[in-house]
Amino acid sequence: MRHTTVLLFLLPALALANTGAAFLKIPVGPRVCGMGEAAVAYIDDASALFYNPAGLANPPTYSALLSHNQWLLGMNHEYLAGAYGTEELGKFGLALDYWGSGGIQGINIRGETIPGYMVSAADWSLNLGYGRNVSDFSFGLGVEFIHQQHESLSTSAVAFDAGAMYKTPLKGLKAGASVTNVGTQGKLYQESYDLPWQARLGARYDYSIVGVAVDAIFSGEGLGTRSELSDNSVMSPPVGIAAGVECRPVELLAIRLGYRTGSDYGGFSGLRAGLGLSWHGIGVDYAFAPYGRLGASHRIAISYGVTPLEEEVDYYEE
Repeated sequence: MRHTTVLLFLLPALALANTGAAFLKIPVGPRVCGMGEAAVAYIDDASALFYNPAGLANPPTYSALLSHNQWLLGMNHEYLAGAYGTEELGKFGLALDYWGSGGIQGINIRGETIPGYMVSAADWSLNLGYGRNVSDFSFGLGVEFIHQQHESLSTSAVAFDAGAMYKTPLKGLKAGASVTNVGTQGKLYQESYDLPWQARLGARYDYSIVGVAVDAIFSGEGLGTRSELSDNSVMSPPVGIAAGVECRPVELLAIRLGYRTGSDYGGFSGLRAGLGLSWHGIGVDYAFAPYGRLGASHRIAISYGVTPLEEEVDYYEE
């Protein structure tokens, strides 16, 4: 009952904030989450549509990802994505991002249970993207249709994504940048809100069996809106750091550990950890993220795709 009461008050807060569609900020894929959510410089599977569409250029001819996130307070978060294409034409990707609250016991303004009254909310987005390699650079673009349904209230919006990656002359070092969720406003009831855009700038360095990645993440909350201070000053966008390390002691096993700043839920809420197993192009990944008193999230995903083409070329050259 305590959880349902908290969530009931949480939903209007998301709808009426200066930036809505908060589900777009929930990271996808346990592989990235286990690395502290750092991804912009190296992501090379179907989840690239979420972090950096330029990463679509790097998967094999076809790639698929099915990810389930047992989110906080009984909420569910699902992500399904696929990519297909060739080196000559580039790669196309399609992804469905879904968040559902489940059934929530309704309460009145005095906090009393309303018998037989259940409320719910469901948000989703459909993202189409394209990525292509040009020499040591990768470029990508994405367009996203977003829909929110909170009881009888609904709204839709359109957003755009763009990104780039660069394979530097230093062996093992990659850099990347992206901007996501830049688009139209949404409106629920009589309140309009901006989408929670994000900009990422980061790098990854691989040496032997260890890879280290770091992203600087600039979030759009508050940018362009007026604060409630008497001077009506413009609020600055928050900045966070995502960092992680991945170790592959054997070819089929990956061990990941990371940290994401900006969590204020207490305890070890910024910590991230995960494991991955891969065999003949089939991957199973898991990630754990604590959120203090709110609980913890558990992500698991199944993916399919052979070794990325650029790594196959490096292998045969050796």
